[in-house]
Amino acid sequence: MGIEKQVKMIDEVLCISASYAAELFGVHRNTLAQWVKLGMPKASNGWYPLKSCFDWVMEYRLGGEDESDEGEPKSDAARKLRFEAKLKEKQAEAAEFKNAVTKGEYIKREEVVSELRRFFTTLKRSVTGLSRRIAMEVAPYVDPDTVRIIEQNIADTTNVVLEQMSVRGVYNAKKDKK
Repeated sequence: MGIEKQVKMIDEVLCISASYAAELFGVHRNTLAQWVKLGMPKASNGWYPLKSCFDWVMEYRLGGEDESDEGEPKSDAARKLRFEAKLKEKQAEAAEFKNAVTKGEYIKREEVVSELRRFFTTLKRSVTGLSRRIAMEVAPYVDPDTVRIIEQNIADTTNVVLEQMSVRGVYNAKKDKK
């Protein structure tokens, strides 16, 4: 429906249709009828003065002068409306999260744990074999005892790093006492 069918002037006041008011305020049309019973202005059957209704809804939803010292609305209707709005916000958040899961933006925890476990197992195997490969590379240039010392130092350092990674916290390299 075009905007021209949802807005019209009544007694020189800009008015909006009930369906447009419900859409604008984010409520059901039945809620508009309840609000009229609570004092929301109405121009004629199915038409609401825009500015007056907007002011009334803002005061009603925020509590306006009808608030206690703690900032909560005094009237039960205002309190109910505030909690309904919070409920709708939480429902919208839950729906957004569900949509994100459906779109694949989130991964199940079990899948992540399984992949990380596989990754770290492969990493450990690769890193522990590193000392042997480095020793083989330097073997032609140094004597066999030095090769074994180099291999052992690299293996020890690698094991310390892997051990530290397996524990929560930050890696703190321990200084060797020589």
